[in-house]
This record gives sequence, structure tokens and C-alpha cells, in this order.
Amino acid sequence: MPPVLFAFLVGLGQGLLHAVGPDHCAAMATLGTLGGGRRRAAVMTAVRFACGHAAMLGGVAAFCLLAGVGLSEAFERWAEVFGGVVLVALAVTALLFPNSLNHGHPHLPGHTHEPHMHKHVSTAAGAFMAVSGVRSLLLALPPLLMGGSMSLAAWTYLPGFALGILIGMGAVGLLFAEGISRLGAGLVSWLQRAVAVGSGALGLFWIGSRL
Repeated sequence: MPPVLFAFLVGLGQGLLHAVGPDHCAAMATLGTLGGGRRRAAVMTAVRFACGHAAMLGGVAAFCLLAGVGLSEAFERWAEVFGGVVLVALAVTALLFPNSLNHGHPHLPGHTHEPHMHKHVSTAAGAFMAVSGVRSLLLALPPLLMGGSMSLAAWTYLPGFALGILIGMGAVGLLFAEGISRLGAGLVSWLQRAVAVGSGALGLFWIGSRL
């Protein structure tokens, strides 16, 4: 198998595994329940989360490769604490101020007032939660860098990893969307609270285990 294709497939597989991490699923579920139980809203939330996540990971990793710099264990630890803080913030906001994630500010005339989530919320959440994974991604690259930082194999690994994230998170979003679309409005509301509480608990555990 050509090294370039091998690197791409390795990246794809690792991206798929990365996508279904418990912290990612918790964040996507917290955001996905705020779409009023609509299938399309939940799927698009996951896709936007994945796009923000992949863009941040790929961008920082590419910068580190080009600049020839690495990231310390201390950076990774505090980045994971930051990821836990993001989870807790999403959970608290979803519990106490759910409309601030959906439709929590005024709009100009003609703007729809149906329940919806603005694109930047899920995209930004995905990007913020990617910071903690950058060092792990960089540690996976050295075997592909035998030819130097401009090795083609390393650069094909990154789009493979990004594609794996998009596919994995999109699949999680689709499964979640199918589930909540079958629930009544009342059950979706209770599910929203339960998911938010679970996400907050996971975020607190994430923070405590890294400090």
C-alpha cells in the first residue's frame, strides 16, 4: 500500500475513534437537545461541531509542523481542564438559560423566531474542545515524518483525521437525532435537562482528574 494512502487511512481510523470520545458526545448531545427535537437541527449541530473541531485541530497541528514546535504535557493538561470548563459552561447554560443558546437575543424584522441554534455556537464549542487534543494528534505524527516536516504522508494523515472526525461526529449526531425525533416535546425537555446534568458532571470529573 502506498505510504500516502496508508497515512490517510490511519488518520481516518484515528479520527473516527477521536470523534466518539465521551466529552465530544456529551457536548454534542447537550447542544443537540436544544433544537426542539428536530432531526435536522440535531444533525447540523453535530456537523458544525465537527467542522469547528477539525478546523482547530488541523490548523494548530499544521502550524506546529511548519514551525517545528511541539506542545508540552503541561499544555495538554491545562487544555483538558479548559475542555472540562467548556462542558460545564454548556451544561449550566443549557440548564439555566437554554434560550441563550437557541434564540436568546433580538433579531431584525424578517428573522425567523422558530427554535434554532446559531451556527457559531456549535462551531465554536467544537473548536474550543479541540484544543485539548492537539498534542495527542502531534504525537501520532512522528512515524510519518521520517522525511521531514514536509513529508507528504504527514499531510495526508491530517485530512484523513479530519474526515474521520466529520464522519464519526456526523454519525453520532444522526443517531441522536433519530432518537430525539421520536420523543414528544415534554420528553425532549426532560432529556435536555438530563443530558445537561450528565455533561456538567463529566466536565467536573474531567477538571478534577486533571488538577
